[in-house]
Amino acid sequence: MTTSVSLKDLALSDQKRSPRVEELRKAYFDAVPEICCERPSLVTRYARKHGLFDKPTISVLDKARQYRYVLEHRQAMVAPDHGVGADMKPFPIKARSLFAGSTTSHFKGVPIFPELVGLALWPELLNIKDRASNPYFLADKDVQVLNKKVFPYWLKHSVLERCRARMDKDRVGQPVGHRDVPEMVLLEDLVFFITSKADCISHTIPDFSQVLKRGLREIIKDAQQRGGRAQKPEQREFYAAVVEAMEGIVKFSRNLAREARRLARQTSDATERAELRDMAEANEHVPEFAARTFREGLTTIWICWTAIHLENPDVGLSLGRLDQLLYKLYSEDIKNGKLTVDKAIELLCCLWLKIGDHVAAIPAAGEQLFGGTGSNQAITVGGVHPDGSDAVNDLTYLMIRATELMMLRDPNLNARFHPEVNSQAYLRRLCDVNLNTGATPALHNDRAVIEALRARGDSREHARDYGIIGCVEPGSNGRFYGACASIVLNLTSILDLTLYNGEHRHTGRGVLISERTGDAESFGSFEDFKKAFARQASWMVDRATTLNEALGLTHQEIYPTPILSSLFEGPMEKGKDLIFGGAKINSSGATIVGFADVVDSLAAIEQVVFKENAISLPDLLQALDLNFVGHEALLARLRNPDKTHKYGNEQRDADEIARWVATALDKLFFDKVNYRGGRYRVGYWTMTSHAGFGRLSRATPNGRRDGENFTSGMTPVSGMTPHLTPALNSVASVPPALLANGLAVNLKYTPDRDNRGKMLDNFVDSVNGYFDAAKNGTGGMEIQFNVTSHADFEKAVKDPQAHKELLVRVSGYTAYFKDLNPQMQQEIIDRTEYNVVTRQAVQFARAAAPTNFAKRSP
Repeated sequence: MTTSVSLKDLALSDQKRSPRVEELRKAYFDAVPEICCERPSLVTRYARKHGLFDKPTISVLDKARQYRYVLEHRQAMVAPDHGVGADMKPFPIKARSLFAGSTTSHFKGVPIFPELVGLALWPELLNIKDRASNPYFLADKDVQVLNKKVFPYWLKHSVLERCRARMDKDRVGQPVGHRDVPEMVLLEDLVFFITSKADCISHTIPDFSQVLKRGLREIIKDAQQRGGRAQKPEQREFYAAVVEAMEGIVKFSRNLAREARRLARQTSDATERAELRDMAEANEHVPEFAARTFREGLTTIWICWTAIHLENPDVGLSLGRLDQLLYKLYSEDIKNGKLTVDKAIELLCCLWLKIGDHVAAIPAAGEQLFGGTGSNQAITVGGVHPDGSDAVNDLTYLMIRATELMMLRDPNLNARFHPEVNSQAYLRRLCDVNLNTGATPALHNDRAVIEALRARGDSREHARDYGIIGCVEPGSNGRFYGACASIVLNLTSILDLTLYNGEHRHTGRGVLISERTGDAESFGSFEDFKKAFARQASWMVDRATTLNEALGLTHQEIYPTPILSSLFEGPMEKGKDLIFGGAKINSSGATIVGFADVVDSLAAIEQVVFKENAISLPDLLQALDLNFVGHEALLARLRNPDKTHKYGNEQRDADEIARWVATALDKLFFDKVNYRGGRYRVGYWTMTSHAGFGRLSRATPNGRRDGENFTSGMTPVSGMTPHLTPALNSVASVPPALLANGLAVNLKYTPDRDNRGKMLDNFVDSVNGYFDAAKNGTGGMEIQFNVTSHADFEKAVKDPQAHKELLVRVSGYTAYFKDLNPQMQQEIIDRTEYNVVTRQAVQFARAAAPTNFAKRSP
């Protein structure tokens, strides 16, 4: 075991927020997001001028030239001088970040991508700043720009509409019947699955290592040489695209440097002038050339990061193992006296604010169903090196401390821990930070995650070099193009189709959705029911992957990604864009919503219907249709873990069903080969979709009533697991090989300030016990926490402004509690809360079931 830790105080308790950071952070929380028209205006102007709207296909060189145009014509803004407050009036921002540029043209911006789903905001342009949930500011002049100069040109040219036209064309001449229900209809019903390629292919980690070591100028020279040797026209075109895209980034950084020098000449403040000159020097050198200092390393990543955001909305784009990438630069600067720990912390805090300088564009309907999510830009620290040795270093602890000081939604910090390699002092620090922040970082078990990636074909070295993507999805840094959120599948809809013989209560009884697998009276045994469930699952997986493949082929036609491909391992060697399979490792990701609710429902059907004959399946369906009204005794029985077995209590039959469901889904998805030649991987993290899908779904056999939330991630159903250890052991019993796309296990602990030492001891012990389950080849892959009490959450509901900085873990990512929709807030409030000292659940009154069940989407 090797280590690179020299810090005496791992908590870095003497480090505080600097006055600059304090002022910028206050402005960040005071600011309302502003819709940015810069990018959509520039891409539309270029597309019109160069006839891209008239082309049936848009090449990677077309896109590279378009992005170079955008980069060269972006406003060279060193730092926004104002934000917009909650009253929709501007307020000054006096402090300046140590990094030039912004993701958008605003202090806190909302980037728009009309090529993808940006047009969903079109009906809201006039009132979007007045909506109740998460309003965006939009200036009147920008309303006119979007309304007249941008959106009209994209009506038939977005990825979704081009895909719809492609699928309609492919279906001409096919017989019409229940097997030919268009997958687009299933998508738009909002209750079966979501396919994210209509919005982005963002869930991945770029490779920053080469630009840090060599600089973009060397990458440009490499591309020119490879292009000169390439035999295939498409390869020559790809290398030419790399040159175009990288030259655009170089010019963008130089423009920022030029603006910083202009501002330096204007100021009379000597300190400000020196800072601006330092900023200009950094941007003149990087990312064109190799980074020489820690500051230049951070600047390199920041400039490339803003450029990558031109291609795809930032939904899960992640930065990877920054403590590994930047450690050499940091340690050399510390050794040579060029850098202090104080200054390094300030630089990290400034970068953290820059990373969170924008939010995703979510329309009102999305806010009602799935709102509150951030952009989920994950940073990964700790774990092991590719050779298996300890990777925790001083910079690991600095990044943890910066996260603790800032308490921001983005970046989403994820900490790797290897039980056999990393120290207990490191784990204790991670748990301590969770107590201090109440929500971060998430913890990942290296032993289990590496096993999961190896089972899906990754080499040992690549598996050990994983980073977390988006919420909790593991992927090898800079070489894994996994599109981890390709499909978000509502598993309870498969249960509904099984119970109602191919029909679904959301779309209406009598409407055949899938295929007939048997009326309720026809099932003679639980095995018969499981076979029907498996058939319905196969049908739904076929539909979801069919649409995902069609969207992928549409991306190949009109939306290649030259910037990201230039900053990735594989495309340069193959001469091929990522969207065509250029990465070293290709896959697609599906994540499952409603896992615990379905497992508990299947366990209830097995026990109550088939084993005990306490009720017939037709009578159970009648109770479901009535939302258990008049069936209160049955409801009480189904909700009682002492009378009906539940996943999360180490009850063998329920845990066996959990493994059966995970095994079946893994096989169904893994059998599919995607449009880039890779296989599908399955995960169990739900963002806020477990609240959105739950709102649209009727009662289920586990005792969940109409419109109630589903359970998040792979966590057992709230209120069903009175003891902490069995709950963790049940989750850990699902083999990691079935979970290669990640999982989220959400725990809520009661803060205990009077007994903090004992609480921290037990916190560490619970993580060790959960992770140690992996010794037997079982689960224990990921765990995350909310350390806020039921009562404190209820106070935050009543007075959101007083709790505007309250950070929470949703299902894989952090969010501000006030930004979540009421349905999602209630789900977090109702989660099982444990006293970690006693390891017992805390009893509290749960909210009543909704009375205004939403049968259709708003």
